[in-house]
Amino acid sequence: MFQLCKSRIWLWLLILVIIASLPRADAESLYGTAADPFEVGRVGLAREWIIQIPFDSDRYRLSQVDTARWMIIAQSEDGIVHAVRASGGDTAEAGGPLPGTLLWSTPLGLPKAALHSAGIDRDLVTINRDMDAFGIDSRTGSIFWKRRLPSPPSAGSLPVGDWVYVPLWDKTVYRLPVNPYRRPSNSNSEKDTDSKTSSSSKLSLDPVRIKSHGFIEQQPSRFGEGVLWCTDYGRLTVIEPAEEGWERHEFFLHDNPNGPVAVRDKVIFAATEKGELTRFEDATRGLRLTWRFLLETSLHPNMPRPQIMLHNETLLVSLGEEGIAAHNASNGERLWKTSLQGTFLACIGSHLWCYDIMNRITAIRLIDGQEDAWLCPGPFTIPVTNRSSERIILASPRGLLASLRPRVIGSEQSALQPSTSSSKTSNDTKEETPAESPQPSTEKPEAIKVEKPTPQGKDEPFNFFGK
Repeated sequence: MFQLCKSRIWLWLLILVIIASLPRADAESLYGTAADPFEVGRVGLAREWIIQIPFDSDRYRLSQVDTARWMIIAQSEDGIVHAVRASGGDTAEAGGPLPGTLLWSTPLGLPKAALHSAGIDRDLVTINRDMDAFGIDSRTGSIFWKRRLPSPPSAGSLPVGDWVYVPLWDKTVYRLPVNPYRRPSNSNSEKDTDSKTSSSSKLSLDPVRIKSHGFIEQQPSRFGEGVLWCTDYGRLTVIEPAEEGWERHEFFLHDNPNGPVAVRDKVIFAATEKGELTRFEDATRGLRLTWRFLLETSLHPNMPRPQIMLHNETLLVSLGEEGIAAHNASNGERLWKTSLQGTFLACIGSHLWCYDIMNRITAIRLIDGQEDAWLCPGPFTIPVTNRSSERIILASPRGLLASLRPRVIGSEQSALQPSTSSSKTSNDTKEETPAESPQPSTEKPEAIKVEKPTPQGKDEPFNFFGK
């Protein structure tokens, strides 16, 4: 009898230990990953915030995440749209929500529906869902308007100025007003305002179907005060406001585009399936070809090169199995090429961070293309490309979001360390400058050599020293 009671006591103790350890499983799963503050600090970054998106993660998954300077929009498969405050640097508002704050969650219904990229503006967020387009107030999350589409959408919608552009499957672009409840102004009191702005506001608020002369696979892009889209046969179309109505400019790539185009102000970068990299600029009578460069890859023409990212004057192009190449954005000259294959995440300081095919988050030096640091993604297996700010946005299928920013040391931002050549140049400059008065030490620490992460069991202790 005594042995039976003793065995029951041990059994209950074992059950209690197992139950007590279950809530800690999720927290310990971040140890040694890209969301671990110690691991992130070793590579010159800092975890800015981390948040759990509220949805039924046991039945559904987070599948679409889009970034902007103002907010991050995450769409889960249960039909809910979530908004998280992003860190836009100069866009921070006094007394506003802190970065990483969940602003709102709006259910749109239709679980498991096809998800497109969200169109994010300061005042409006546009979402395509099945045969409907939704306009959501970016401050409150309330549905401002809902419009039935004449055809299924082929890509994400985009709000630009007073209009929303929705690509459709019937090779047209559906233009909707941002505010369908305002009245178009026809008064003569607007003569002192900008002619382009006034001409836009005087147009009818009725939806308009614009012929795109081709199928649009990618979300349109902002082009100055207008909009730009590219068809599957390489027709670039720009629509800009003019003194009277709108102007439409077109340019043919003479080949199918290979992934989305990159736009900065009124400069366009595009790649084709045959391996041509081109740059266009806005001219008086349309688009003007500035330069063209042959990527000289041995890929099959139909193999995708899905990404182009522009950082300052460096144009980064993913070459599929050929790796990643960097070009001078001014003249197209190739700067370097690396065999690393990966999906672009963000550019921070002097490094490009990408999610490579070895399931690692890797930092590449922009000056020479050398791999500099590595992080283990852990549960964050959704690559999120952030072109809006110098932040790495981490996302997991179960709804965990995190932001990594450059580490701040002595009021200076440091994302890793510069390359060896740049460090030596800065040190030589400091030695040549005589110190007239004692100054606080600004000497940069030596470059940290980070080892590649290796698979570890959960029972192994976390290495706080990173060696």
